Amino acid sequence: MTRPFILSASVAEASFAVPDDGLTVLRAAEDAGLDLLVMGRAGERPFDAQVLLAWAAPVTSRLGLVATVPATNAHPFHVARALSAIDFLSNGRTGWSVIPEGAPDGMAEDMVGAARALWDGWGSETLILDKASGRYLDASKVQASNYDGPFFKVAGPVNAMRPPLGHPVLVVDGEASIAIADADIALFVDGAAAPAATKRLLKVAVDADPAGLRARFDAGEIDGVHFTLTDGAAQLAAIGARFGSLVTTHADAGADLRQRLGLPLPTTASNQPGGAVIPAMHSEFA
Repeated sequence: MTRPFILSASVAEASFAVPDDGLTVLRAAEDAGLDLLVMGRAGERPFDAQVLLAWAAPVTSRLGLVATVPATNAHPFHVARALSAIDFLSNGRTGWSVIPEGAPDGMAEDMVGAARALWDGWGSETLILDKASGRYLDASKVQASNYDGPFFKVAGPVNAMRPPLGHPVLVVDGEASIAIADADIALFVDGAAAPAATKRLLKVAVDADPAGLRARFDAGEIDGVHFTLTDGAAQLAAIGARFGSLVTTHADAGADLRQRLGLPLPTTASNQPGGAVIPAMHSEFA
């Protein structure tokens, strides 16, 4: 697969939680060719991003949807359950970004470890969906995680099957960084080291030079760019006009987010080849 140039942005306007305004931003993001829309950011979370992800999933078709999750007032069991369900609603387009502000050192990292263990408690081929025998799943492939960390102890299993992505895409921000060795995407500013991640996105302004950024992409310095939106719909229109030509090498839009952006499963995924396999006869249980 040709290496894709990734376009990402974060939105933290309170008006995004108003359906008409939020829908305008989501449509503008898809029209602009955006790969990822991060809902909220460190210091600016005027809405419950996980709730908005569930609303945004069925009204978008290719946009990666990333929820900011505060480490201080969320629990990995509920986060894992919600993001798994949303990943099914979005056909594998879900991500998350754990925000460490106000949390003791290590709590955000522990949340990531606990949620990942819960997702790995379901085997990729757990579902059977056999109407003739009445078997819905293979219970032997659902395991208790028994995660025991410094902040979270979660026995599991979570009551939601393995996400289509295996693990939702993990985004880390260098300006509110957490120490995860195998994050999927890191956001960073020029002059600062990017956190460890498979892909690195440089934070830029809407008036940045596309040709210069393309040169840095071709040199392997960056894998794309990230915009901090303050006027979502207007800025996204400008981003589409100015940077749209950079995202012409993407894989089929029907592919899931990991496939489209060239993101393998994290190395911590426990002996799982991928996301949930849905048997062809699943409609018999609809």
